[in-house]
Amino acid sequence: MIEKEVKHIDFTKDRRFIGHPKGMMVTSSMALAHAFGNYGMSAILIYYLYTAVAEGGLGFSQTNAAQFVNVYSSLSFMAGVIGGYVADRFLGVRKALTIGYAVKTVGYFLLAIPGGGPVLYLTSQFMLLVSGMCMGTSLYALAGKLYEEGDDRRDGGFSIMYVMNNVGAVAPVITGTIAQVLNYHIGFLFAAVIQLLGWILYVLTQNSMFGDAGLKPDDPVSEDKRRKSFFKIAAAIFIFAAVVIGMLASGICTPTTLCNAVSIISIFIPLAYLVYIYTSKKTTREEAVRIIPFVFIFVANCFNMMIWNQSTTILAIYAAERVNMNFFGLELTPAAFQTVPAVFAVIFGIFASGLWTKLGDKQPSTSLKFGIGTVFWALGPLFMIIPFMLYSVDVKVSPMWLMIFYALVIWGEAMTSPVGMSASTKVAPVAFTAQMVTVWQLSQSTGSGLSALAVNFYKEGSESLYFLGIGGVTLFVGMILWVFSRKLSELME
Repeated sequence: MIEKEVKHIDFTKDRRFIGHPKGMMVTSSMALAHAFGNYGMSAILIYYLYTAVAEGGLGFSQTNAAQFVNVYSSLSFMAGVIGGYVADRFLGVRKALTIGYAVKTVGYFLLAIPGGGPVLYLTSQFMLLVSGMCMGTSLYALAGKLYEEGDDRRDGGFSIMYVMNNVGAVAPVITGTIAQVLNYHIGFLFAAVIQLLGWILYVLTQNSMFGDAGLKPDDPVSEDKRRKSFFKIAAAIFIFAAVVIGMLASGICTPTTLCNAVSIISIFIPLAYLVYIYTSKKTTREEAVRIIPFVFIFVANCFNMMIWNQSTTILAIYAAERVNMNFFGLELTPAAFQTVPAVFAVIFGIFASGLWTKLGDKQPSTSLKFGIGTVFWALGPLFMIIPFMLYSVDVKVSPMWLMIFYALVIWGEAMTSPVGMSASTKVAPVAFTAQMVTVWQLSQSTGSGLSALAVNFYKEGSESLYFLGIGGVTLFVGMILWVFSRKLSELME
């Protein structure tokens, strides 16, 4: 009944939100709420897990806490694959968002309940995974529906969402302070409330902002097969969960081996998914051709994400052990460096969004933007070779080295992340609208897998060669995109 009442909106004439369709205001606000809830929860979760029970935590060991967080992170990417399929075949992106955000909000609120112990923690993590299975990356798929094919505002719009997502990345400062001053549960509660506000905004405004866009599945399952297909998906998820729990309980599988196995699998799943979409009978010949240049962009982003994972592992240790924390009279902490990328991302994201919008049809092509951006990603680790060569391990170096590293890679991210997300909606076959965005998001898991493999070659004292290898490979990939950008653009268009 609701679907019959809403009207169709011509988004080509809608410029009510700084030159973009007004629905972009809602999707950007939801991106902010999602990022705030996710970053706010994740920032204090690991500390909550290993803090002693008497001090308000769950009392796990630090090793187990890290393993639990890693397993959840890996599984959340897998859940997104299912969510993209469910949105495209069963729910439609609008209904998927309504259900998914509601379930996610409940998951956060469960962590906010005092005295819940491991039971509520595990239940909350399960709810968050179910949320991903309901909606995947439907938010970005819905944003893509605001722009017609050939609309040169698309990249600028996704840059706005990129900025809002990074504004939400300041959440760890807030929830971390709340957890330290009050307790972890109040910190989780704050993240849950922001997530709830984003859901309420969407529910109240979706019909007026989006009309009939995204109401129906792009590739719906026939009514006679709907119930049977849904049952098969639910049964497969239940069996998988039961097997994993059984293996962990029996000792056959440890959290460490489970995390490693999931990481290896995550490298191959998106590539297999792309092959499936490309060869599907539901993908037309024209749509299949447009996927080819997207594969090049996808591979480049996998290497970009490999570099990002270095910043949260090896360079995080570098910050704690070899960086002078006095910065122009301010005493920093190693964790403070994790806020630097968010600040740069907001500044560079605003600049990139304004630049693409102002250039209009004169802006560089998607593949050229991505090639140049990937080169900047590569310059980050190549730049870090300098301090590793100049200073011995007993010298505390200036924090400016890491600041410049982040400036380089985040400018690369500002040129690649929103553009890549935009491209995934642009080239997506009609039958795989939400799933194509999910595939793009999975480049993060592939990058994590590549990073895990690369670390096997890391040895203390040989950091220069290590970063030369990572930066050199990424630079090569970026240059290929740059050189062949015109040909790739022709295929994409």
